[in-house]
Amino acid sequence: MTVPTVSTLSLARQTRNGIRLMQVEMSMRQQELSTGRKIDVAGAIGSRTASLVDLRNARNEIVEYQTSIQTQASRLTTMQKAVEEVRAAVTKVRDLALGVSGSGSGPAAGAIDEAARDALQVVQSMLNTSQSGRFLFAGTRFDQKPVQPQDEVGPSGLSPAQAVAQTISGFPALTDAASVDAMIDGPGGLSAMFNDVDPTDPASFSNTFFHGSTTYVVGRAGNEMPVTYRVTAGDQAIRDLMQGLYMLAAVPDDSVPTGAYKRVAERGWQQLTGALDQLVEMQGVLGLEEEAVDRAERQYEVQKTLVSTQIVRLEEADPQETALRLNTLQTQLEASFAVTSRISTLSLVNFL
Repeated sequence: MTVPTVSTLSLARQTRNGIRLMQVEMSMRQQELSTGRKIDVAGAIGSRTASLVDLRNARNEIVEYQTSIQTQASRLTTMQKAVEEVRAAVTKVRDLALGVSGSGSGPAAGAIDEAARDALQVVQSMLNTSQSGRFLFAGTRFDQKPVQPQDEVGPSGLSPAQAVAQTISGFPALTDAASVDAMIDGPGGLSAMFNDVDPTDPASFSNTFFHGSTTYVVGRAGNEMPVTYRVTAGDQAIRDLMQGLYMLAAVPDDSVPTGAYKRVAERGWQQLTGALDQLVEMQGVLGLEEEAVDRAERQYEVQKTLVSTQIVRLEEADPQETALRLNTLQTQLEASFAVTSRISTLSLVNFL
């Protein structure tokens, strides 16, 4: 019978290789203890790896939805603040017009036209608000400013101020209440212009004052969560407040008789009051969308927490099991070092 033998060199190499493998595993176990996560997750959970991949994909999808939700919420908040600024500016002019509507004269009468121009500046600035390159009040034509500056000539060849002056000049001089009403409500008057009665008219609202779309933008805050921005600079509330402001700005108190200006102030007050009521409704609509987005954000946060918990359970390392394995490896490694030390001292001379 032949007795198999292992050379001293082979034995030394085998021992060194075993020690190296144990040291590598010890390093991995130490890392698992420090991070709390398995080093080789797939190897540890085996057939459950597919479930882990699905959970990770679900969490990534939730994170994408949350990013979208944050974007939608930011846009709605910005729009809400812009409408509030418009309301504040228009309210000041409305209050001045109310004070003058009873007498048609006084210190306030001389300030209305300038106040109206300042308010138009605020309206233009707020309704041309953009975020990430999108004009928020432009509807589906969000790539361009929706509101034309009052003294800037647009594609129609007219500035808004020129269009209003042209329309007013097309009527007889304003001498009394009846002539003021005719200028506002008559054919080709201010109401017709701001309501696009004649869409081909270069001075109409959609040709000179507004360059956006009244089709609402619909975004998404989740898989089945549409967010509709139900506000544009072409909505009726904006048309009405612009009509009132432009009329008050274009007809100074010293340009017409007191009786006529009293009617101008009165009609301006009526127009702005109605517009302000509509702006409140507009803010309510935005508020409902904000609430829906907020609910969606909370729901997705709960979902992400649940999915993340399941992922952690699959990926986390059992600290007791890891510590036990580490202690076992340490004992084995110490034994290997002891054996190696004894082998290194073996010599035939010692036995002769």
